[in-house]
Formats: sequence, C-alpha cells, structure tokens
Amino acid sequence: MAFPHLLFDLTSIERVNYPEIWQCVGMIVGVFGIGYLIAAGNPRRHWPILLVGLLGKIFGPIGFLGALWRGTFPPLFGLTILTNDLVWWILFGLILLDSARAHKSERRPNAASLSHFCWESRINAFPEQVFRFHESAEALRSLIPPWEKMQVSKSPGSLLVGSRVVLRGSIGPIPISWVAIHTEYEPPHLFADRQESGPFAWWYHRHHIFDDGEGTLLRDEVEYQVPLWPLGDWLGGWFVRRKLERMFDYRHETTRQLVTSRISTPPRGASQLDQREE
Repeated sequence: MAFPHLLFDLTSIERVNYPEIWQCVGMIVGVFGIGYLIAAGNPRRHWPILLVGLLGKIFGPIGFLGALWRGTFPPLFGLTILTNDLVWWILFGLILLDSARAHKSERRPNAASLSHFCWESRINAFPEQVFRFHESAEALRSLIPPWEKMQVSKSPGSLLVGSRVVLRGSIGPIPISWVAIHTEYEPPHLFADRQESGPFAWWYHRHHIFDDGEGTLLRDEVEYQVPLWPLGDWLGGWFVRRKLERMFDYRHETTRQLVTSRISTPPRGASQLDQREE
C-alpha cells in the first residue's frame, strides 16, 4: 500500500495509471490478515474464513495465467503468485481437511445404526476416590489390557473438556491411531470422551460414578458404530462386543484393585463386586 509502483518497477512493467486501485488490493489483503488471525485461534471453528482465502488463492493464479497468455504480464510477475498464492494451497488445504474430519467426528450417526454397551461394577470406595484415580497419571496406562497392542502416545493428564488423548498401536498387522477428546466433566460423578479419529465410525464413552449408599457404582456407557455399517456390524459386530466385554471386565477389576489398595478405611459397608452387561 505504501509503495504501489514497486512490483511494477521490479518486473519492468509500465506503472498503472491509477495506483490507488493497487493500493486497494493491498488493503483487501490486509483485511484478510485480520481474518486469518481470528481463524488461527480456532481453525476448526472458523474454517469458512480459510475456505474463502483458499478460493482467492486459487482464482488469483487463474487470472494471472490468463494475463500471461494475453501478454499483459511477463513471467517474472508470477513471483508474487508463488509467494502470495501457491505456497498456501498445501497449508490451507491441510487445515480445511482437518476441519472436515473433525466435523465428521462430531456428527452423531443415525440412532438406528448405533450400538450400545454398558458395564457396571461396585467398588468399596467413595465416588471422590474413584474419580481421583481416573484423574491420576497412572490411570490411563494401567487400564489398557495387556493383550491389547496399544500404547499411550500423548496424554494431557487431565479429564477437562477439550483435552485430548492419543493412543497408538495395531490391530493385527494394521497400525492404528486412536484420538479421543474429552467432552464432559462433572466431578466426581461423570466424565466423557468422544473419538475424534480411530477404528470406529463413531464412539462416545460416558463414565458414570454413582454413590449407591454402600460405596461406588461405576458404570461405563458406550455408544458406537462399527466401520462399514451395516455390513461391518453383520460381519464383526459380535466380535467387537466380545472384545468390549473382555476389555471392560479388565478395566473395572483393575480400577477396583488400584482404588481399594490406596485407602485404609472402607466407606460404609463393603459390597461385593457385581458386574452386569446391558
């Protein structure tokens, strides 16, 4: 905006008759910069700003190619297209692709295609003690069954809404990455997480911790959809359910052992472990 003739002089092009028009282009680019600054705070939420920006960076080179074909601009003028447009295609494209994937992971499938799983057990401890265990650094790693080829790749050590957990491993010879984001946090009675990316088409897991008058009733409720539904459910739905039964049986037993080993005085009356699947 301050030197509207500079680019034309560097490329040996005749100066424009009305440099104010070129200055207006600079002003528009500057306004876009404010939009990009806002979008940088939350790209997934402000993806329309980036989409408009990407469209502009696509149409600009198309216009340049037309001017180049007519002989209006020399090839050297394309340097501004390289730095102002082309280098941003990959970056904006990756951000928009990530936003699209995140939007898909947040969209709940049709209720008829969802499966539901529930597992309960009683623990001889206060709800606050059970919740505190789940917030501890050791909880996530200790609750992964030893037969599952999964490891914690990233953990914020928090159950707060927005915190993410990344697990990496494999299903047979196929490597997988499971990313979950915490979506509900109501200590000491509830926290929840949703799969952002991973092996399921949909996964929403709510951890309930109830005071049942004798101790704690720990209930895991999972709403999920297997990949390639309904074919995937017909071919492997029973297998997925058996894996969930085995996994949550291990998780609840491990939780009971680790929680009760930490306390010296049991709450109220001790109640035997009672599990059931619904």
